[in-house]
Amino acid sequence: MTDTQHSDNQFPRAQHPEDVAAAIRAAARSQVPGALEGLISGYHPIDIAFAMRELDPDEREVLFRLLDSAEAGVVLEEVDDEISADLAEATEEAELAEIIDAMPPDAGSDMVSQLDEQTAHRVLERIPDEESEELRGLLQFGPETAGGLMTSELVYAPPDLTPADVIAHLRSQQVEAQVLSYIYVVDEESRRLLGVVDIPELVTAPPHKPLAETMVTDVVTISPDSDRTEAVRLVDKYDLMALPVVDEDDRLLGVVTIDDVIDAMQAEHTEDISRLGGTRAEALATGSSFRIARLRLPWLIICLAGTFVSAAVIRLFTASLLGPLIALAAFIPVINATSGNSGLQSSTIVVRGLALGLIGRVGLYRMLVRELLIAVLVGLSCAVLAGLGAGLLTGEMAYAPLIGTALFCAVVWASMVGAVMPLLFNRWNIDPAVASGPLVTTLNDSFALLIYFGLSLLLVNVVGLG
Repeated sequence: MTDTQHSDNQFPRAQHPEDVAAAIRAAARSQVPGALEGLISGYHPIDIAFAMRELDPDEREVLFRLLDSAEAGVVLEEVDDEISADLAEATEEAELAEIIDAMPPDAGSDMVSQLDEQTAHRVLERIPDEESEELRGLLQFGPETAGGLMTSELVYAPPDLTPADVIAHLRSQQVEAQVLSYIYVVDEESRRLLGVVDIPELVTAPPHKPLAETMVTDVVTISPDSDRTEAVRLVDKYDLMALPVVDEDDRLLGVVTIDDVIDAMQAEHTEDISRLGGTRAEALATGSSFRIARLRLPWLIICLAGTFVSAAVIRLFTASLLGPLIALAAFIPVINATSGNSGLQSSTIVVRGLALGLIGRVGLYRMLVRELLIAVLVGLSCAVLAGLGAGLLTGEMAYAPLIGTALFCAVVWASMVGAVMPLLFNRWNIDPAVASGPLVTTLNDSFALLIYFGLSLLLVNVVGLG
């Protein structure tokens, strides 16, 4: 009836990673027998995991070998993938199998997925059959899916059991509190999900009333192949502590718990913010300067290419424009920076709306019309201020209409590009967050200059200014 794992360890409050790392180094160098073992016994495994990032590889290996299976499992679950892979490689397969077996199923499957195929096979062979099959079942789902997030640690019961029966079972099994959010009511033979009872309702329900008469049958579920962002959206929308994962026949496969949702949210936000800056999330964790440079360089090359496009535009107009109106060159940063920021604002809002599933509900046409109206209002406000500022700065108010009109057109253009590009990327099954980085910025800079110089030429040739 219950799929859970247990841990009774109690630890003091969280410690700062640098302090823990310093204490570990001091204990290791003291050469006092048992000093390091005694020290780490007083730390929570999560504190040790965070301290791992401050230690060098040799120190990590020494420390990791002193942990028991449960503590080592927590460390592998919490450290960065690069560190966990190194620790796993340095651990004997028999010991690694014990550690993975002690981990929650979802974390254990994530760890196995980092191993090469042959090592993973040998490690799984050393794990008891029931747990091994459970891990193999979880491994079939991608890490970005709801199935990749789910765990099989849950409490389920047939509909004819009573609250008194369930509570008695929970007491006898010493079920961990973290899985006690809901009791899932399933068909005993097929494990088809019939309903759900939350723990407060279970405790307050008549003790001998069957769960079938207490359960909620309208259950929010998700398929294992759904994107993890959909799991985040459903948990947030319905204020759930856990989200059941079911197959096409409504058989209960597992649950996505709130802690996994928080981890997924952090991962998604980190990826989005990284892409807004034209890099990858790994750059936040890796300690290698060369690796960070390699992650950032492609996007910076795109930006560099874009600046050459802008330089070509400026050079094209230099002879015909900057001679009579050299003062206009001073306002190039004004046009580029303002339009670029406007485009980035629009793209950020659209990317976030796509991630939360808001665009579909609001309507594509309505969203684009709203962004256009916002761009017009923002553009008009900035145009008036920029025109007045340009006139006062140059002492020539004839420049005001030119600067204001150019800025208005550039802001509207950039805002619409920023809104449309993520939608196009999303339709082409390309991560829309990519469109919010250097691509949109580069495109907007070049076209903003074309707008600015085009209007300036018009002013010179038609109006005769200069």
